[in-house]
Amino acid sequence: MTKQTLPVTEMFSSIMELLEQAGYAKHALWGNMYGSLRSVVSFYHEKGLNDYDPSVTHEFLRTVEKRYREGDIGREYYNAQKRAARKFEMFHSTGTLSWECTKRKSKYQLNGEYSRLLEAFLSSRDFHDNTKWDFAWAVRRYLSFLQEKGIHSLDRASINDSREFVISASTSMSAGSLHNLLCYVRQFHIFLKDSGEKAPDSVSLFSYHVPRKMPVRGYVSDEELAAIIGQIDTSTSMGKRDRGIIMLGATTGLRAVDIARLKLTDIDWTRGEIHVSQSKTGGMLYLPLLQEAGEAIKDYILNGRPDSGVSEVFLREKAPFVSLSSGVAIGYMFDCYCRKAGIDRKPFDGKGFHGLRRRLAKNMLVSGTPVTTIAQVLGHQNLETAKQYLSLNSQNLKACALDFSCVPLERRFP
Repeated sequence: MTKQTLPVTEMFSSIMELLEQAGYAKHALWGNMYGSLRSVVSFYHEKGLNDYDPSVTHEFLRTVEKRYREGDIGREYYNAQKRAARKFEMFHSTGTLSWECTKRKSKYQLNGEYSRLLEAFLSSRDFHDNTKWDFAWAVRRYLSFLQEKGIHSLDRASINDSREFVISASTSMSAGSLHNLLCYVRQFHIFLKDSGEKAPDSVSLFSYHVPRKMPVRGYVSDEELAAIIGQIDTSTSMGKRDRGIIMLGATTGLRAVDIARLKLTDIDWTRGEIHVSQSKTGGMLYLPLLQEAGEAIKDYILNGRPDSGVSEVFLREKAPFVSLSSGVAIGYMFDCYCRKAGIDRKPFDGKGFHGLRRRLAKNMLVSGTPVTTIAQVLGHQNLETAKQYLSLNSQNLKACALDFSCVPLERRFP
């Protein structure tokens, strides 16, 4: 493995996937690690290099250390850059990341009884990996709070203890984070009640509605999308693939992970439809395959896709010709085209691949499409979830004063 030539961009995508699988929260993955890991890739590209070389990574570390000693960067940034470089070194040497070296222990350590309850709760449902870790974090925080109060089993806790936890959490969390925390802990108490565990009946308490401001979220504008498409070299097989992926995302609003998992048999060319089982919700989506996206995908399949027995539509550019293992690779590919198009990205600016999803929702909203239809296209089963994609800017919302009163949704696209 150590002698193998590995492109740093592919290493970056693989490392991000491994960290995601290890259970890192999205805000940590994309808000912190993404930028640090990309700094290593940028260092290679600035030198005109694409393949990993341990000596270049060591040069990167020396450069970062020099900047730190000269006061150009702070300790936190310096340590983050070092950790990123070490991840590249480890992946190059072993082909993976050591769990002990990458995943921090939770600061909320629990006793045996609380650990038993947490494990039983997490095993009671088929959680998606990311969701599982969000639930685990919330319940750990809650049980750790009780533990610190000297309450070492839930049969000794009271509703007042739960209320104190909510008050304590509200002083250090945003409204959105507090809302999520209460939702997670409420589900834990529902599990305790259904399982016959002795615990305070705090379900109603954790059902408290936390008022939240609807955030104004960014999206990829039509002009930015045109600029990005203009950077794709469709004379190459990779360009044909990337155009197909981006056009599919722009016209259907599919999540990157669902595009990565899209199979050849999911496309009904006769009816002009795509049938997708959503990875996030498990629900089926039936979406129209618009001509521009269909032509791009057809061009890739007929003229660019490598010969392979793999069932997924979009494959890696280099051998082995296997599927893109997650949406991370698509996100990184899209970011590369953003940079080429001169789009200045900032953390959480909404201009990533997911911004195509919000762009579609915005365009449908402005054109007068009913909110229920928009929610169906996005694959949401309730309008509350869809609203976050429709909070774009005051100008668009004032032009489209729509009624958000809840209407039962059908999953199938009409």
